Amino acid sequence: MILIGTPHTRGSGYTVNDQALKSRQEADIQTCPHCQAVIKMQAWARASVQNFCLKCMKPTCANPACQDCVPFVKQLEQYIANQLRVRLMLRG
Repeated sequence: MILIGTPHTRGSGYTVNDQALKSRQEADIQTCPHCQAVIKMQAWARASVQNFCLKCMKPTCANPACQDCVPFVKQLEQYIANQLRVRLMLRG
């Protein structure tokens, strides 16, 4: 089943799961901007609660940790900065 006009699918990917011809699944997908989890947009649009980040202006997954807006790239930058601090402290 393909739904045309699924909200917030601009820039999304597309997946086809056809491991068995009877259970073929097609979906527009995006990744959560906070944790990179895959979000199936049709299921997200039909959900009773649609998680959406007003800072990123993007749909998010249902993970409670993703309710705070910390984009994935920023998390990586923070991790790298922390690792560099640890290395500098160990050197002395």
